Amino acid sequence: MSIALKTLCTENSNQFRLTLRAGRNGFRNAVTWVYVLEDGHIIPYFHGSELAVTTGIPAASDPGWLLEMVGHLVERGAAGLVINTGKFVLELPQELLDYCDERDFPLLTMPWEIHVTEMIQDFCTRIIQERNDNELFIKAILDTIYKRGDEEECRQILSRYYDVAGTFTVILIRTGPIDGEFKEPEGLAYAFINRLRRFKTIRGITRSKFGVVGLEDCELLMVNNMESAMLQELLDIILESYREEAAAHSLFIGVGIQVTGVKDIGKSYQRARTAMQMAVYRNVPYVHFEDMGFFKILFSVKDEDVLHAYADEILSPLERGEGKHQDYIELLQAYIKHDRSLERTAAELYLHRNTVNYRLQKMKALLGCQLKTVEDLFPYQVALAIRDMERNVTFPSREK
Repeated sequence: MSIALKTLCTENSNQFRLTLRAGRNGFRNAVTWVYVLEDGHIIPYFHGSELAVTTGIPAASDPGWLLEMVGHLVERGAAGLVINTGKFVLELPQELLDYCDERDFPLLTMPWEIHVTEMIQDFCTRIIQERNDNELFIKAILDTIYKRGDEEECRQILSRYYDVAGTFTVILIRTGPIDGEFKEPEGLAYAFINRLRRFKTIRGITRSKFGVVGLEDCELLMVNNMESAMLQELLDIILESYREEAAAHSLFIGVGIQVTGVKDIGKSYQRARTAMQMAVYRNVPYVHFEDMGFFKILFSVKDEDVLHAYADEILSPLERGEGKHQDYIELLQAYIKHDRSLERTAAELYLHRNTVNYRLQKMKALLGCQLKTVEDLFPYQVALAIRDMERNVTFPSREK
């Protein structure tokens, strides 16, 4: 959670007389800090979501200065700009207002007689308080997921942000290799939060709530009271926000089930983690748990040794003795993949049909199974899937 620009501006009856002049769709942008800006020298050091405040001194001699500076602020993902008008800036150019509307960049004005330092002090105090509250919020989320701590206390904390009796869906977002160190790209988390808030503003969604929590190996997005029909729009926002990672095939998203009541978000979280593992396995951007079919069971088994032992037991006849020197595993995979078709199996393996048939008969003898029916093939299909999982998936820890 993070404090929104709109909240900063409207609390305490808008005591600083701030007026939103452009960029309304970005008015809910997250604000991480406030900086006075009288030139562009510090903008390259912005990390994203900072609020800039200026008296516009350079604009008195350079009419294009404001537009140029706003362009740089947009590039750095700033939360918005407050202009202290009445001395150096008297009117805002229409070109500037149009640009801010086009980019959903909040542009606000404040009368000259209002002291900038008082506003900055007030805003920064509230930002610090929000950070303290955020730590309690994150702890309540994690305690609820992992079923620890005081349940009623967690419920009371979360009720400040969510409809705790409503519906919840957990979505996990992982960037980078699944077996490598997770490091969120600089400023991306706040940029993503801002995209979510603009989505709510544009769609006029008031009942739905979002929360983002950073875990050790991924980002957790919790969605409260959102219609199922909007889920794909939400995934599109994630893909757009993480477009560089998606293009590099290093973005993996797991979508959990929808549950009712805050006490069951742990179930949605576990399903989301299972779906994220499946996304890695398939090397696809996202997977819904509900679409995983039989893999729901495989990826939900907590004791990995059970899976590995099962695969070893089923496939061991093909990996010892005579089978050790033959490519029976590859043959079995192709045979199952092509639904027992000799022609298609031979085509994939670049072998003659008779050669495939000969090896297949020897393999059947080793297995003691004719591999004729779906029931015959199923145990071997499961064992091969487990082996594939061993090669392609590192199972993230399920507990903190």
